[in-house]
Amino acid sequence: MEPPKTLPPQISGPVAWTGRDMMANPDGWTYHLRDVDVAEIETAATAFIDSGQPLGMMTRDLFPLPKLAVWLEDLRESLIRGIGFQLIRGLPVESYSGQMRATIFCGIGSHLGKARSQNAAGHLLGHVRDIGADINDPNARIYQTTSRQSFHTDSCDVVGLLCIREAMSGGDSMLASSVTAYNEILKRRPDLAPHLFLPVATDRRGEVPENEDPFFTIPVYNWHKNFLTCIYQRNYIESARRFDSAPKLTDQQVEALDLLDDIVNEPEMHLRMRLQPGDMQFVYNHSLLHDRTGFTDWPDAERRRHLLRLWLAVPGDRPLPAVFAQRYGSIDIGDRGGVITRETVLHAPVDD
Repeated sequence: MEPPKTLPPQISGPVAWTGRDMMANPDGWTYHLRDVDVAEIETAATAFIDSGQPLGMMTRDLFPLPKLAVWLEDLRESLIRGIGFQLIRGLPVESYSGQMRATIFCGIGSHLGKARSQNAAGHLLGHVRDIGADINDPNARIYQTTSRQSFHTDSCDVVGLLCIREAMSGGDSMLASSVTAYNEILKRRPDLAPHLFLPVATDRRGEVPENEDPFFTIPVYNWHKNFLTCIYQRNYIESARRFDSAPKLTDQQVEALDLLDDIVNEPEMHLRMRLQPGDMQFVYNHSLLHDRTGFTDWPDAERRRHLLRLWLAVPGDRPLPAVFAQRYGSIDIGDRGGVITRETVLHAPVDD
């Protein structure tokens, strides 16, 4: 397949940020919960728990937030049309039970979008922690290890994290604009940019939907209806080479991917933050990449790093090209993304 001859021009707007710019204005992306916010959240969570509803059935109507809901609606717009991320600080997670923490996070998430399955087991609520998975196992998920990840996207519109406990050292969150990275590639190596719009095999890591290949073939960059959408996981692109039927990367594609990695890893290009207990972070996948540094955990099991995670399909979001159906299943706005296989049963484990 030949690379496209016409590419989108450099893209401006709030999402075309650099880490240096974001570091200079943390108030622009940090919201500190007020006492009245926390009280409203706790009231909604307690009522939901008392109702006996299963957590997987959470909706915004079952988690009423009369005042904070207005701000969360604005946040949803900022995620999909603004800078693409938000840090919410100040939830007193240390005083909550596991059920209370999970209910609060799923409830807040329900005001932003619809929870999607994060793995073949059907987890609508994920638990991010080291379980001793082998980093060299091609079916392992890197978030289940202490190793550094790499800048990547998840298979949903928005990914959310709630920090319960942080690591003894490391485990910092890093964000980068895939739009800014594209602009930089156009400036530095315009000859390589077209090769990022060619299909790339990405390993499904053993989570294969019915009648699909063990990999999907979606270009890293996709220009569709005047939206530049990125889907990327370099580690899984590399592991897809184990499949003889996967299309091979050309030399130009490898060089383009190397340049993309180099750009987002430049210190001035990405934003680095350390999530503290009670911090919630929401990130828009279609125009941002996220990463996590390696970490050293506490020796005591009860102190070890633990975050909750949500994958959300967001109403009012951008259209995605048809090729995304390989990974997202449905590409219907507000009801897309996640991992579904023949064995998947949707549920939200409180403590996995």
